[in-house]
Formats: sequence, structure tokens, C-alpha cells
Amino acid sequence: MLSGTGQADSENQPCYHRRVSGAKFSTLIAVFFLDYSLVMERMDGLLINVDRDLQRRGKEALKEGNSNAERCLTLLNVMVRFARNSYYAVRYVAPGDPSEDSRLKPNYVLVVPAINRQLLDLLFSLVYMLDDLNVRSLQYQRAGWRELYEEQHMLKSHFSRDPAWQQHFRNVKKVLDDMVVRYGIMKEERKDPGLVPFWKHPFELKDENTESRPFLRYLEKWLYADTSAQAHLSFGGLVMVGIFLVADMVGGQDEDIVNSRIIKQYHFRHISRTAFVTLAIATEIDAYYKLGNEKAAAYLWNIFAEYVVEAKEMFEQRYEKLLTV
Repeated sequence: MLSGTGQADSENQPCYHRRVSGAKFSTLIAVFFLDYSLVMERMDGLLINVDRDLQRRGKEALKEGNSNAERCLTLLNVMVRFARNSYYAVRYVAPGDPSEDSRLKPNYVLVVPAINRQLLDLLFSLVYMLDDLNVRSLQYQRAGWRELYEEQHMLKSHFSRDPAWQQHFRNVKKVLDDMVVRYGIMKEERKDPGLVPFWKHPFELKDENTESRPFLRYLEKWLYADTSAQAHLSFGGLVMVGIFLVADMVGGQDEDIVNSRIIKQYHFRHISRTAFVTLAIATEIDAYYKLGNEKAAAYLWNIFAEYVVEAKEMFEQRYEKLLTV
């Protein structure tokens, strides 16, 4: 069962961290238990319903001959499925009670920031795209054609004479040919793939002239920056997790504090991020297409906002308004 732990302040109000002078810090007052079974069934239901609704809309668009709408719906359907897969994987790898499976260790939660970075990358792209979906989704997909083309070219330059690679090259060529037609890759672009721009990273997207720029800048400052540092293992990121890796070498009371409190705080923070970023992705898509799952999404946001400061802030920054439009 997925669960999390955090803290309660002196008035017994649940919180994980507080914002002070633009910085985040954790207190060690009282560890509490957040049972994700409170939201798990509804979260599963929301993700399944958004997936099914997108599939239905995609089939309708295809039947109507609206290839552009079908292209966008299929892309967003893959995105929400990726988010759901990541959410389920984290639920398995980092349950609140590792004793549920003796093969799982508390420190396995250290892989979660890398997964959360993928989810945040996806959310950045999605939010930016939804400001002008038809145009920007095509830019995203065309950039994907360039990436695949250049990878194919690199591999063929090294393995073109290896028989074991030939079927792979044929398979990728077929995919690339399909993408040329579907995404309108021009003859001159096929000759010079550099004419197709790469898709921008979150640090670039946050400064684009787009309606959602204030929210993207909020995401980068409060969620993406430190998650990215841990995923890339810059020294700052390594310092954040090093305490868990050397606790047994230090031993004594310090090891007890790490195992009884600090790892639980870390678990709560990053598992919570997995959950509410996944919820954000589903909410964005549901609201854009008016799929009709806003009540389920609002219920989940209200639960997370009650227990997780970061979720509360994200809800107030964007989703409270998005769910009432």
C-alpha cells in the first residue's frame, strides 16, 4: 500500500515543510502517517476514465476524418498513460511499509526524484502545449522525428554492417516514414534535419511568451529545480541523498534519526510529488477537453491540499481556477 509520512506543527496541522524567506526547510517535531488508501481508488478511477475518454474521442475524430484532432488526442492519451505507469511503478517500488515485500528497502525511494523529473518534464510540455495545442503539439512531434532520425543515423554509422541490426533499422525506417507523412516533414527538412527545431527544455519553456508562463516559472522554482538536481546527481543533489547512503557507517543516534524520521520525511515529500504531479497531468487534459471528470479531480486536489503544502500551493496557483471554469 502506498503511504507517506510527514510532520505536524504545534497545532497538529499536517505539513511537510514551510516556505521561509524564499527557502524550504523541514522541522522534526512529530512524524505523522498519511494513508494513501484515502485517495488511491479515486485516483485510479480518474486515470482510467481520462484514458478511456481520450480513446473514445480519438476514435470519433478518426471516424469523422479529423486527422489533426486525432493526432492531438492520441498524443495526450500516451502522455496520461505514461504518467499513470510512472505513478503505479512508484507505488510498487516505494510503498509506505517496505515490510509488505521483504525485497523492498526504504532507500529505494531515492530513485523517485528521477521519475518525478520525467513527470515534471511532461507537465511542463503539456501546459505549454495546451496554450496553443494544434501548433505546439505538432512542433513537439516534429522535434521527435528529428531526434529519432539522428539516433538512427548514429546507430547505422556504427552498426550498418552488422546483420543483427538490420531488422531494427528497417523497423525504425518504417516509423520515420510514417512520421514524415503524419507530421508534414518537408523534403528539405529530410535532407537537413537541423532545420527542424528541437523541443525546448523546462528551463527554456518557462521563459517563452505564453499564457501559462507564470505557472511554468512557479513549477521551475519550487518543484523542478531541486528534483532535477537529484535526478542528475549534481553535487547538490548528491548531498541531499548522501545522508541515507552513509547512515549505517555513522551509526548510533544519528542513524536512528535518519531511519526513524528523515527517510520518512523524504519519502513523504517525493511520493507526494509523484501523486499530485500525476494528478496535475490528468487534470490538465480533462479540463482542456472537458471530459467531465472535474468532480473526481477536485476531490483529490482537496485531499492532497489538506496534507501536502506543495500540492496546496499548486492547486491555488492553477487548478482551483481550472476546475471551476
